[in-house]
Amino acid sequence: MSKKNKMPEFFINAFYESKFKDSFFVIKAGGKVVEDDEALENLLSNIRELTLQGIKVLLIYGGGRAMDEEADKRGVEVQKIGGKRVTSSESMDIMRHVVGGDLSLKVSGMIAKIGLEGLSFNAVPAAWMNAFLKPKVPGDDFGGGIDGVHARPINRLFKTVPFIASACIAITQDGAACNINADTIATQLAIGTKADKLIFLSDTDGVKIDGQTAEIITVEEIDGLIADGIATGGMQVKLENCKAALDAGVKRIHLLSGLRTDALKKEIYEPVGPGTMLFTERERASYENETESQKLVEGYKS
Repeated sequence: MSKKNKMPEFFINAFYESKFKDSFFVIKAGGKVVEDDEALENLLSNIRELTLQGIKVLLIYGGGRAMDEEADKRGVEVQKIGGKRVTSSESMDIMRHVVGGDLSLKVSGMIAKIGLEGLSFNAVPAAWMNAFLKPKVPGDDFGGGIDGVHARPINRLFKTVPFIASACIAITQDGAACNINADTIATQLAIGTKADKLIFLSDTDGVKIDGQTAEIITVEEIDGLIADGIATGGMQVKLENCKAALDAGVKRIHLLSGLRTDALKKEIYEPVGPGTMLFTERERASYENETESQKLVEGYKS
């Protein structure tokens, strides 16, 4: 497109600001993303750009690989059922040390390094959700669940800062620390706060079907993907959480690799991003209209 027909940068920025201003995104980053210095810096830099467009972002992160490595050093057996970690007292100690300690400090340091305005917690505040320890059984002492989310204290904090990060350790009302799957925490917080988007960042490019990343999956297709064995383990857990979120009213969910440079920014700002988008079938028309508008803007940018 010739320069004389190129849309001024001011109008391009105004388009995206009008589209996303005052939106609230919940992002879950897997351990492989947070543990990688380059990927973490890139992710937080992308988030900084989102906040400058008026978007508020809540980041929940895990540390599965680092915990597995520490468990191996200590000779602690790692047990997982259906993609979820079984939390023994030994593994909870590891989680406190790795996720609540080392990774939390790493995230806080990177936030400071790139000048991202926000707060960083080493555990989800007890006031945010009703976390509880599951009944103790042999080998599973500190696994937890969530019985409701309190949006008011979360919204109150977001009136003062555009960004908050938290490790996936939960604190119960009586002060006990417990392990809840990070995908589950992000999903429940997205539902409870009525988030505009829920985004899962891992080390894979969305959902693979026949070897190709699916651009779109509707909630109506999720049960079939699990039943057919296309989604197993950690991806099955993600899709189960996606279904719960979509059924509860979250409109858009994105699954993408956080190890790709600017993956988050591209997924948000490009008509067709690098990952998989999930929504309900009734959202398809709205999505297609938005995509056409974005293609028009991108066309002017080219």
